[in-house]
Amino acid sequence: MKIENANLNETTIRFANMKNAQIVHVDLTGSTVRASNLSEVNLEGNAWWDMRMNQCDIFGLNFDSGTLEDSTVSNSNLVNLTIDNCVIDGLKINGVLIKELIENHPDYRFNGKSIPKNTLYNEDRNRI
Repeated sequence: MKIENANLNETTIRFANMKNAQIVHVDLTGSTVRASNLSEVNLEGNAWWDMRMNQCDIFGLNFDSGTLEDSTVSNSNLVNLTIDNCVIDGLKINGVLIKELIENHPDYRFNGKSIPKNTLYNEDRNRI
């Protein structure tokens, strides 16, 4: 299954098997995904403002060039989660600011060229 360049804001998806789906440049603002299989899904360039995901299987999920701004992950299994080359301003895990934790780690080496710029959006939350 491939969903590309779609506007799915305020959509509710329940009990869906989306294993191996390709979801590219999709606006999921205000959407809810519940009790669905999203394992090995490729997510690229998507907007997820105010999006809710409950009781979903996201094993092997690949999230690339998307926005999870103002989002919350809770009561989830994040074993072997990898976050690479991301803007992490304000990112907290159990109340701890991760950027401060990383910057104070003795092995931390900042390379500003590798950090992506913030994605710009207009008032309607469309990518510009």
